[in-house]
Amino acid sequence: MATLVVIPARMASSRFPGKPLADLAGKTLIQRVCERAARLAGVAGPRVATDDAAIRDHVRALGFEAVMTSPDHPSGTDRVAEAAGDWPGLILNLQGDEPLFELAAVERLIARLASDPVLSLGTAASPLAPGDLDAPDRVKVLRGRDGLARDFRRRLAGPPPADAEVLRHAGVYLFRAEALRRFVAAPPAPRERAERLEQLRALHLGLPIWVERADDWAPGVDRPGDLKVVAKRLGES
Repeated sequence: MATLVVIPARMASSRFPGKPLADLAGKTLIQRVCERAARLAGVAGPRVATDDAAIRDHVRALGFEAVMTSPDHPSGTDRVAEAAGDWPGLILNLQGDEPLFELAAVERLIARLASDPVLSLGTAASPLAPGDLDAPDRVKVLRGRDGLARDFRRRLAGPPPADAEVLRHAGVYLFRAEALRRFVAAPPAPRERAERLEQLRALHLGLPIWVERADDWAPGVDRPGDLKVVAKRLGES
């Protein structure tokens, strides 16, 4: 069965209101992400999950699928779960503000989970860039030698374990349907609340997370000023 790609998108971003419909080199940000997602091999979708009619109508006018979800969801993962419905296979939660996500890494991630039924979910990470280690908004993942996530942190209190590699976490999650349902049904974990890192809930639940190593996961759009940076990367790609 194909992997369903779901892209959560909302207008009420605290750091960048209206971000999905922002212009990025002549196209909206959400259009850029949808068009790149459509290049993934062997997937269904993309399906945009939103609580805003303007986003829904825009995405549908582009020829992509869009569904309305509850405005009360606490996270994008909850929105993805509602939009996925009873999809029985793998579900890819692809962030709506990363128009240059690494296609090859995501395809390897999908292949990994498709071939290993022990894995409940997976994500991606890339080598740290200068300044990432000390930046709390650059989430770090500790990847063990077995390829599984040992921990996620905003700051490192000390040197990492000798048997783990520190990488920059990328905003993508691949869930088995049953793992996604279990994840959204569980309350936030204590460290999840403290760190404001949703992925710590999966570790708290004992769900093994495969970390696919990416070569060059380009930066996304967090703030309006990021549009120029990403537009420059688009022109170079």
